[in-house]
Amino acid sequence: MTAPSNNPKRSARADRSSNVQEVLNFLRATGPSSQATISRATGLSRATVNHIAQALRDQGAVQYEWKNKREALVCLASTKESIVTVTVTESAVHAILFDFSVQERTDLLSTHLPEYRDAAPTPSMALDLIHRLAAIARQRGAPLVGAAIAIMGPIDRTTGAIAPWAWQRLPHWKQIEIQKYFVKNLRIPVVVDNDANLAALAEWSWGAGRGCSDFLNITCAQGIGGGFVINGAIYHGGTGLAGEIGHMVIEDAGDLCFCGSRGCLTSLATERAILNALPDQGAPKRSLEEVIHSAQHGDAACQRVLSETGLRLGKALATVVRVMGPRVIAIGGVLGHAGDIVMGGLRASSEIINLKAVGAGTEFRVAEIADSATELGALAAIFKEIDMGINSLSPWMLRPVDPGTAEPSRTVA
Repeated sequence: MTAPSNNPKRSARADRSSNVQEVLNFLRATGPSSQATISRATGLSRATVNHIAQALRDQGAVQYEWKNKREALVCLASTKESIVTVTVTESAVHAILFDFSVQERTDLLSTHLPEYRDAAPTPSMALDLIHRLAAIARQRGAPLVGAAIAIMGPIDRTTGAIAPWAWQRLPHWKQIEIQKYFVKNLRIPVVVDNDANLAALAEWSWGAGRGCSDFLNITCAQGIGGGFVINGAIYHGGTGLAGEIGHMVIEDAGDLCFCGSRGCLTSLATERAILNALPDQGAPKRSLEEVIHSAQHGDAACQRVLSETGLRLGKALATVVRVMGPRVIAIGGVLGHAGDIVMGGLRASSEIINLKAVGAGTEFRVAEIADSATELGALAAIFKEIDMGINSLSPWMLRPVDPGTAEPSRTVA
């Protein structure tokens, strides 16, 4: 047990820092609020809240929106500098410069660059993309103040590297202490996390989970990941592997998963599993997006497979509810676009029905920012790291970019 500090100045600084974080966390969770509301919700005195709000305004972390001549709402304010987010997948690196000085988003994709078009993602590749975007930011007079790295794989919090059982997906990142690598080379604050955790943070900050004290977001596409946000922070668990919903065993005799187990949710409810479950009709579907589009236009086979996917999700999530009891669970990623087709199957699963028989509990929702959730969650994470933030997403930040086909809002080569 850590002994209390005997240094009154150090204790006072710690108390002030804790109070500041409490105010910022409240604004992140609830949006613009009056000082009186903040005081009641946090238990801090009106004078303390006023002092914190003024200090945060002076450093550019909050701004005032005046309701009338006497009362103003305190709102999180975006930085006037720039932030970079990087998403690392099995096949590409997608870096985004969010320049708040000119309110412009610049996307840089490794697959659009000749030297990286056919190359597997590496730490040096990601660093190069960041340096290219940093040069643009410096030219505009808005230098980088932080970077966030989203990794398509679980991060072992004891080592700071990708968990050993997932190395095969990103072999060039094996045993790399990711945060240390980027901090050493960039010399700015850096946050590193699993992509599903960051997607959950985005949904909690600006989407389906806003205002929830305990929230779970499920991201379903080529893989399945989960992220818990509890009391405004990503819950990693002791090892950092909390939320790995995709590797819950649903059917003991199911297909072998890359994690080494059989019958994982990943092997039953991802894009590949859904495509394989469709009957051979002469014109096979090539993507989960095609399956969803056909289902929404009356294709009975696609509707059936998506509904069955919802049933499997219900079986897995019923166990999660019994163990963790999140107030809200959102379904995002590409599968979230299926809406009621998948959600109907989920809610109709016997496991979920049995939960409801016990009493009112978890609410299931469709995620609201599924397309860009990982990138925006990375932005939210670095905002929190540097005591900044925004209460709402501006249109210039939201334009979705498909790293494979779509033209980004501004592509750098």
